[in-house]
Parts: sequence; C-alpha cells; structure tokens
Amino acid sequence: MFFFGRPEYYPKLGFVEAAVFGIADCSGNNYPELMAMELKKGYLDSVEGKYQESSINDDSLNKEAVREYDKQFRSGEAGKE
Repeated sequence: MFFFGRPEYYPKLGFVEAAVFGIADCSGNNYPELMAMELKKGYLDSVEGKYQESSINDDSLNKEAVREYDKQFRSGEAGKE
C-alpha cells in the first residue's frame, strides 16, 4: 500500500518510507511523506519502481463529479464553495 502521508504519524501504524522498498515518486524522487506498507510480508522484496497517483484523486479535474458524489453525504451542503 502506497500513499502520501504524515511521516510523524503513519510509522506508528506500520508504514515506512517507500524508499525502503525501492519505490520513488513519478519523478524518481523520495520523500519521507511517500509512505508504504506491505500487506503481505516480503511481497515487495523484489519490486522497485515509481508511484504514480491517479488523476481520479484530483478534485480540480473532477470537480463536477465530486460535487455530484458529495450530494449523497452532505444534505444541503453540496455545491457550496
């Protein structure tokens, strides 16, 4: 499992820097915030590569779809900036 998170918090839950597993961001850089955790011990032992976030997570690219989705959860709040 890979994501960008707070390095002062997530290690308490078992996450480590992705660089431990040979994983960098899409530009080949490593940051403490790029976190990783094996869900199965040893699964990433022979893996290395680059982490590419999906554009589906970019609200600015999917603003209308996000608003429609959010309407399910925020009665009276959806559509407000």
